[in-house]
Amino acid sequence: MKLIEFFRNKTWPLWLPSGLAILGAVFYFIQAALYARTSIPGLDEGSYLLKGILYLRGVYTPFQDYGPLTNKAPFAFLIPGWAEYLFGAGLRTGRYFSIFLGGMTVLGTWITARRWAGKWFAALTVWVFALSPMVIKIHAITASEVIVAAMLAWICVFVLAEERSLLQILLGAALAACVVLTRQNMALVLPLLILYIFWQHGKSKGLWALGVGSTVFLAVHAYYWPNILIIWAPWLPEKLTPFLDAFRMPKDATPIWNPTLDFWNRLLAFFQGVRYHFIPVVGSFFALLIWARPTHWKSASAFRAAVFLAVNYFILFGLHAWAAVASQYESYSCVFCFTPYLTFFDPLGILLTVIVFSSVKQSGFSVLSKSGAFLLALVLASGIGYSLFETIGPALLNLPLPRMRAGQILPGTTLLADFLKNKFLLDLPDIKRIIATILGAAFSAALALILLVKSKGAERGGYPALLAKGFLILGLALSPLMNYGGSQLDCNQDLLTANEKLGAYLNAVIPAGSLVYWEGGLSFTPLVYVPNVRIFPPQINDGYTFRIGGDPDTVFRLSHWNETLDNEWRAQADIFIVEVGRYKNWSAFLSPADFEEYPRPTDLPSCRDGAALRIFHKLP
Repeated sequence: MKLIEFFRNKTWPLWLPSGLAILGAVFYFIQAALYARTSIPGLDEGSYLLKGILYLRGVYTPFQDYGPLTNKAPFAFLIPGWAEYLFGAGLRTGRYFSIFLGGMTVLGTWITARRWAGKWFAALTVWVFALSPMVIKIHAITASEVIVAAMLAWICVFVLAEERSLLQILLGAALAACVVLTRQNMALVLPLLILYIFWQHGKSKGLWALGVGSTVFLAVHAYYWPNILIIWAPWLPEKLTPFLDAFRMPKDATPIWNPTLDFWNRLLAFFQGVRYHFIPVVGSFFALLIWARPTHWKSASAFRAAVFLAVNYFILFGLHAWAAVASQYESYSCVFCFTPYLTFFDPLGILLTVIVFSSVKQSGFSVLSKSGAFLLALVLASGIGYSLFETIGPALLNLPLPRMRAGQILPGTTLLADFLKNKFLLDLPDIKRIIATILGAAFSAALALILLVKSKGAERGGYPALLAKGFLILGLALSPLMNYGGSQLDCNQDLLTANEKLGAYLNAVIPAGSLVYWEGGLSFTPLVYVPNVRIFPPQINDGYTFRIGGDPDTVFRLSHWNETLDNEWRAQADIFIVEVGRYKNWSAFLSPADFEEYPRPTDLPSCRDGAALRIFHKLP
């Protein structure tokens, strides 16, 4: 491509790539600050904030019987909790701390990319983040994804190099243990890192890393033993691990949350994830296509680094795709959580892409490789087009087509949407899906054929490399389209200030020591600002922890609840906080004869209809 050759051959000022990286970082932080102010708090965010500060204050401990559900590894809650403990409990602290971690993710990725691929590729990695608003939106809320991403980025800084000091190796190993102690779904990161250290840095450093990583991992498990086994029980076959039954929900306690999504919605969720994380996902797949034998790399250490990144990335990608899209491994499985799941290991995919593209020197590719590149581009573009079907508007739906019958052209025209509807008996959403998929496939085919002509001896690396570069560059340039839907602002108001004012009001009107029943929406965020009240801990996870049936004591011990417990709690509670949108189901229970309502707060936790809160206290 002449454009690539132009940039490759031109002499640029030495400061330019660093300047572009700084500009990209500024753009990243501006977007993150905007999303921090406007994103609606969700169930997970409220859970991390409230559980984290309760654990740090010593009100509860992780994995405590009859306490909050610690369904993630403990650091997922303790790390946000530490930030709140130091800087004040609340949504603002949680989100600003997450933005800081997002910035550390970008910085760590930049450092490692610069080490292996040079300053221009490093600057490009910053812009990959800056032009991924959906990823930034996830970085700007209190969530474990950005915690893990920051740790992985700095593991690469400390360990992924030709030579590293023992101190850096040990820091990387300790961080890898912390990754697993933040999210148990990252369990393979630690052993894979240890294997890489043995391979790249030698036996002595490998043994030290094994010792430090194992010590950190086992020490935390020993501290929370045996209840920490609750996070591992769902992963292990029940028939082979009957000794873990005490940490599993009884079979007679049936979840009320049981999502059923058809194949097409699962496919939509998968390709939405690919679209929102375009460069790390697509770049990693193309990196495999242009992979070369070890002798055709710039160095053996670059090959080893790429192997480490590829093995980690594709194992994690496959496991999370299976967990989110292909299975229902937990009662609260979430098909459309595939997009945030990919955020965990974005740094690995980005680094894999830049290291492979900057290190592979092979120029000859087989017909099989060329066919694979074409097929990969076709499948990815078709799937991305499918995931964008909602963008199909009247201009395409009303495209005129000639009228035909029995192979004969008739006078006049018909509309494309009407043709598909009448010919194939399709409804409008299916028509949009078909058109969007065809457009994606057509775009990919046109690009592939154009580059095939251009690749005839004109581009170093051959056709697969040229197609990969063209596909990635266009994807990055089309980032506004790639992020359609996911990057929209949730609200046009400052939710940080609104939640702070709402929390201050609740803290002022609710008497200290009150026992609060929560029906105030999915997110417990407002109660983060009310430290001197008591709650029913399983309610933090709302209906996701509610069960039909089951022994009440066993269900409660495992941090869940059922109808029996619900009735007991309603009788015990002093204060009821009810979301306006849920009030109609509570109007009979909260009768004026038994309850008095406090003046309604003027601030809302979000801009959703029915999000306002009503607070009632039980009459003597």
